[in-house]
Amino acid sequence: MDSSIFSRCGLHNIFLIVLSAAWVSGCSSGSSSNTNNEDSPQANVLEGNCPKNFTVQSGGNSGFMSDGKSRQFHIFLPDSLDTPRPLFVSLTGTVATELEFVSDTISQFESLADSGWIVVAPFRSCTTENRRCAGIGATGSDDGRFWEPWFDGWIPQSNDEGPDVRFIESMVNCIAADYPVDKERIYNGGSSAGGTMTSRNMMFNSDLFAGGIIGSGNFQYLSQFPIQPLDTVAMDSSIVVLLWGGENDRYGASDYGIETKLAAEYYAAQNNVVTVSCSGTHGHPWPNAFGPWAAATLLSHPKGTPVADFELTMAPEGFSCILGMYTDH
Repeated sequence: MDSSIFSRCGLHNIFLIVLSAAWVSGCSSGSSSNTNNEDSPQANVLEGNCPKNFTVQSGGNSGFMSDGKSRQFHIFLPDSLDTPRPLFVSLTGTVATELEFVSDTISQFESLADSGWIVVAPFRSCTTENRRCAGIGATGSDDGRFWEPWFDGWIPQSNDEGPDVRFIESMVNCIAADYPVDKERIYNGGSSAGGTMTSRNMMFNSDLFAGGIIGSGNFQYLSQFPIQPLDTVAMDSSIVVLLWGGENDRYGASDYGIETKLAAEYYAAQNNVVTVSCSGTHGHPWPNAFGPWAAATLLSHPKGTPVADFELTMAPEGFSCILGMYTDH
């Protein structure tokens, strides 16, 4: 047997145990409203709503209308839905398909459902509309976007969150209409363009998201196309885990040493945000072993938990993580 496969599977099982234990124990001291779901199991349920005549089903969902367009998403459900569940939104980048990225082969996010999470993978509009996802804008640059996969920033910079932030929020709300979603444990994460979209969600919609994993995401494309709001916004209580792949973390003209450092500085300046800055040597592709640990880290800090209460655990072998801004680049 390939020893690397054995190691990954062993690490995967360890983190499933950690995630399950964290969920049962309430994950963190936090506020009184989010520490003991057994005492009041419905207290933290997100009140959901769906577009007219739309019902969420396990697996693939299509025909979900948002901003006048038909969108798709795929949902993985845990065995038990008796109490409010944490929810994770998986965001692929440019190259991998949505179901490839969420799978155990790449991120291991799909397996979070085995430990009680609801996991959902929204589809990029380029996938739904059968367009090439590696390119500028939908039809060139006529819609102002610099990069195709997600609507994560465009020219001119504005305070409009964009159609993908709205789609993802309405998707989460619709899921909550049919399944019990814990409103204080809604997270998202992704790699490359998916990391950039995660950052967009956190900057524009931290009142919904309790945290995000930003793997090699852009903060401002080529130092010219910023993804943050035009006006500085004080973010709601949340946690952000950033990942830099080391000196070889590049894609096209983007240097993710620069991008991740700028992002860490932005989040560390927010009073209500726990910022965890992680580094590896894997380059730009998502490292398989990082996902379960990063998800467990998010789960340990539900929305409303004081920043000072956060405790950083040891990162998986091959990664180094610190609280606050990067110091290694």
